[in-house]
Amino acid sequence: MGYGSVTRDDRESGGEMPYSRQEIVTILRRTGYAELADEAERVLPDPVDSDRLAAFAASHGVSRDDLINEMGGSP
Repeated sequence: MGYGSVTRDDRESGGEMPYSRQEIVTILRRTGYAELADEAERVLPDPVDSDRLAAFAASHGVSRDDLINEMGGSP
């Protein structure tokens, strides 16, 4: 993905890969959260780490499980 701030050592030691803002926006739109996707596009950094993403989603009453359910999966 080309995010220079995350190294192979970070991933191997349990560090999480960041998400691209566009990836988050696409998932939100696909799962019916168009207004939230618009806001994410405006306010989230690129890339966005999982803690910041979780805080953003929680502040809007959306959980990871909600998104998985909307995409047809099960948590």
